[in-house]
Amino acid sequence: MKKYSFNKRIVAALVMVGVLFSDSSTAMADRSVSTIQKDQKKLQGEIDAIDAELYDTILSIEEMQLQIEQTTAEIEETMVALADATQACADQYASMKARMKYMYEAPKESLGEMLLQSDSISNFLNKVEYSNSVYEYDRQKLEDFEVLRVEVEELELALEEEEAFLQEQEAQLEAQKVALDAMLAQKKSKMADLEKELKVAKEKARKEAERKAREAAARRAQTLSTTSYSTANVNGDLNPSQVTGISGSDVVAYGNQFVGNPYVWGGTSLTSGCDCSGFVQQVYAQFGITWRGRMTSVSLRNVGQEVSYKHMIAGDIVCYPGHVGIYQGNGTIVEAQSKTTGITNNRSVNCHPIITIRRVI
Repeated sequence: MKKYSFNKRIVAALVMVGVLFSDSSTAMADRSVSTIQKDQKKLQGEIDAIDAELYDTILSIEEMQLQIEQTTAEIEETMVALADATQACADQYASMKARMKYMYEAPKESLGEMLLQSDSISNFLNKVEYSNSVYEYDRQKLEDFEVLRVEVEELELALEEEEAFLQEQEAQLEAQKVALDAMLAQKKSKMADLEKELKVAKEKARKEAERKAREAAARRAQTLSTTSYSTANVNGDLNPSQVTGISGSDVVAYGNQFVGNPYVWGGTSLTSGCDCSGFVQQVYAQFGITWRGRMTSVSLRNVGQEVSYKHMIAGDIVCYPGHVGIYQGNGTIVEAQSKTTGITNNRSVNCHPIITIRRVI
């Protein structure tokens, strides 16, 4: 599981907003329209940076919540497995105890008695061998029981560690939410101050010259109308050339071989189980395209080159909030979808909001 820590850039953004907020005490009536416009442009750039940070933080929170849900489900399954294992141990011990009681409390024959009561040497040897095999069976069962008991104890310990880890992640998530709320409150306050300052500047400009005031208002209106808050150019015109000789169709064909295999959170095996980012990483590794360390749906947003939605081709990586898949053409993706469905190839590329599309071939 990816471990989240309090984002230092959020702290820096909060400090920046706080400084801007303190500057609002400047006498607004003494500032010229041009000075206010320069400050407005600078502030807009800072607000855009905060918006980008907010967007990234919200995506991280959504991904964290998804991981918490998956971990909770894993814990519930582990508890069921633990109960089953404990019951199996109890049943095995009861059966063994009854068998041992019968074998060692029942009247026993000596070797001489066995020989006298046997019809032949072969029958006598069979009786001796049976007695020895029962003894060996009981001894082996005792050893098996001890191994099973140790495994159950280890399972209990692993469960306790996972519960503690989940609680730590929940605490960090709450800290990020608090920072996000504070940032939003300060940004709204600063925007209100900006509107007040603009109003005062317009009034002063009208007193100086009505014509200049109208022109200044028109320029500000045009600036505001053309401001873009987009953080992912999925609808632009980016269409980078391929940098390898690898066919996207070959990548898709390879990934489709594993459709129907299980989804395992944190897994990296295309056959025995993987999650969405593990699936993408292992498919591309088959073609010699690798990245350092274990990739996540967030880190895959920065690989290769960005591609616009209208130019994506088979083999491009499609990144969503908390998820990632491989575009296979015809408006669909191949992906490690979920624990319920496993690896699939039948969902639309628009099954979630697209953050970015990356080309690595």
